[in-house]
Amino acid sequence: MKTIALIVFLGLGGYASAGYDEAEGAVRYSGDLQIKELNALLAQSGAALVSDTRAVALLSDNQAALELFRQAAEVPNDGYLFAAKPEKVSARTLLPKYGPKMDLFKLLLMDAKIKAEQKQTGVAEKDLLAAAGFLAQLSAQKSAVLISRLVEERCLLKAYPVFSDSLRGSRADPSYLKELAARLGSAAKDQDLMSSAMYEESERAKNTVLENVNPLSAVSERDKLPVWKRPIIKMLQDREYFSMVYAKFDTASDERARALSESFRLNDPAIIEAFVKKQRQELQARKQARGNWSVWGKWKDGFKGGPEAKIMMAEETADTLLDIAYPAYDKLVPRCHIAYCALNVLRSALAVKLYQRGTRRLPDSLDQLVPDYLPAVPRDSFNKFAPLSYIRTGKRSFSVYSFGPDGADDKGAAGLDYDAYDEDPSSGAGDILFSD
Repeated sequence: MKTIALIVFLGLGGYASAGYDEAEGAVRYSGDLQIKELNALLAQSGAALVSDTRAVALLSDNQAALELFRQAAEVPNDGYLFAAKPEKVSARTLLPKYGPKMDLFKLLLMDAKIKAEQKQTGVAEKDLLAAAGFLAQLSAQKSAVLISRLVEERCLLKAYPVFSDSLRGSRADPSYLKELAARLGSAAKDQDLMSSAMYEESERAKNTVLENVNPLSAVSERDKLPVWKRPIIKMLQDREYFSMVYAKFDTASDERARALSESFRLNDPAIIEAFVKKQRQELQARKQARGNWSVWGKWKDGFKGGPEAKIMMAEETADTLLDIAYPAYDKLVPRCHIAYCALNVLRSALAVKLYQRGTRRLPDSLDQLVPDYLPAVPRDSFNKFAPLSYIRTGKRSFSVYSFGPDGADDKGAAGLDYDAYDEDPSSGAGDILFSD
């Protein structure tokens, strides 16, 4: 998706996070590795990867880098591991360098798949615990929240099938299951469904306006006007004028953040769409009202130092800034919830497996897992936030699933194709599914 790709791209340069720097510096690529090629390699089965000379060479060259990544993934995130807490966020605030970390994350998953295929279960589980640790770190990030959440979502969906394979059957070590449950639980605990990201983006916009719309920048803009216009514009653009611009923009920006946050919280893109439509109508109505005021009346009021011309000019400036295009956040809403539900399906499946290990039987419902294995039964945001679905399919087999973005209960018959959905949201059939 272009919106996500752009935001992730913007995070490829900037702030370097301590603990991962050494891992990134140790990366060795055999030839010119492209992101598409790395994704294609990761999409292969473990058996195919074992016989793929390109994959084997990549992993052999990067064992040192992967070990450094594993160590970095153990570091607790106080909220500012990947980006320091800025005094204020704006367009000039450095973003985390997530590109190299995502490459290493994919290599880690490839390594886990190969090691599992080679029956080196302990090494594969070590890889997957590092992957879960990285996800928990991303979830705990309190600055550069939007980019961190988007990277977390993409990494989680890349890891989902590998995590799932590690849980099936009875191969997994009990200590691995418990630690994986703890790390994924930590990631879930910090999920706020983009709320903090939307408010941080609002602060970024407000501070960017503050830095770029001010008395100093106004001078250069006035110099572009005809000479006869400059005196009155200079008179109107006083401290009160700039205060009005900031107040109008800040109020509207906060209203937008609230609508965005609510849209993500309720998994309802229509809230954003309705808000944007309403805001556009208000902008157009104010523009028409300003146009209805005669030029003579505008200049007469301005030369007299009256308030109307100043208010209208401040309103026009704020409206112009508000009318600047911003990312299509409504397109991110279902993707956010796909990752949210995938995480909770994994956590529930883990809880079932731990219950099964402890009691030698399957639970009758997910409610039986509370509070010993889950603090609460996770909710399915594609099913009106009802509890996730759970069915016993045999004496030792079961499925946990979310309805998925099509909102249909397929009874766990087929899983959602995440890659296909990412390319085309209309292909959203299938459940977000774990089956064993």
